[in-house]
Parts: sequence; structure tokens; C-alpha cells
Amino acid sequence: MNEFNIFLAQGFLHILDLKGYDHILFLFAICAIFSITDWKQLLWIISSFTIAHSISLALSVTQIMVFDTGIIEFLIAFTILFTCVENIFLKKLHHYRMVLSFGFGLIHGLGFSLMLKDLFMGMEFNLLNTLLPFNLGLEAGQIIIIAVIMTLIYLLRNFAGIKNNTVTYIISIPVGIQAAFWMVQRWPF
Repeated sequence: MNEFNIFLAQGFLHILDLKGYDHILFLFAICAIFSITDWKQLLWIISSFTIAHSISLALSVTQIMVFDTGIIEFLIAFTILFTCVENIFLKKLHHYRMVLSFGFGLIHGLGFSLMLKDLFMGMEFNLLNTLLPFNLGLEAGQIIIIAVIMTLIYLLRNFAGIKNNTVTYIISIPVGIQAAFWMVQRWPF
């Protein structure tokens, strides 16, 4: 298997690894306010997140940007909590979800870069053979996760008869509690 395929598989497997479920919970939080019919808006939001984390992943792995691991892990938990709070209490910010997701993507990309550096210590990174396929693998896995989340939301709303706001609460409250716990656990200061 060539280097491109190895990094593609590693990106895909990383995002689907349940040990790193903070990103999966973040995707739940992002999707909680949407329905299947909002797929275009959700696509723009996820695309802004993807573009941002691709940028920060490349800048961090190539050592152009260097950040403290503890602060990044804390900020990842913060992005999850903030998204949950926004879902419930800050509905006026929903119009800015694409901008917020871009900013949060920058933070998550730095988190991905920390993992990537640990996973491939000592290997030389280049954009075409390592970073691009790793990122493509992440995105393929992320699309699968979002499809599963949106299917679950669809089933809750259309077959279980749960109202939109209730579905948002069912997702946002436990995810927000977990994120708050992580923030305490990861407090870097």
C-alpha cells in the first residue's frame, strides 16, 4: 500500500475511532438544530469547518503554527459546549453558524495535527502524500458520521414523533454536560 493510501486510511479510521469521540459529539451538537431538509445549509456549515481545520492542520503539522496541547484540548471542549449552549439559548447566533464553525474548525484542526504528529512521529510530512490523504480520510469519515446523525434525528422527529426543540435538547444537554466535564478535566491554566 502506498503512502497516500496509508494516510487516507489513517484519517478515516481516526475520525471513526470511538476513543476520540469528542469530535463525534461536536458533530452531534452542530447537527442538533437541523433537519434533513436543511441539508444545503448544513453542507455549507460543515464545509466551512472542513476548510478551516484543513488550514490549521496544514499550518500546525508544518510547524508554521505551534500551540500548547493543553490549551487546544481545552478549547476543543469549549467549542462543543458553546455549540450546545448556542443550540438552546443563543438561537440568534444560528445565522452565524457557518462563521462560528469556521473558527471552531481552526481549533479542531490543531487537535487533529497533534494526533497526526503523534501517530507518525519521525516521518516527513508533505501536502500531497500525507496531509491531503489524511484530511480526505477524515472528511470521508465525517460524512458517514453526519449521515448517521441526520438519520437518527430524522427517525426521532418523524417516527418517534419528538418535536424539533425536544430533539435539540436531547442532543445538546448531555453533549454539553460532557463538554463541560472535559473543560474542567482539561483546564490548562
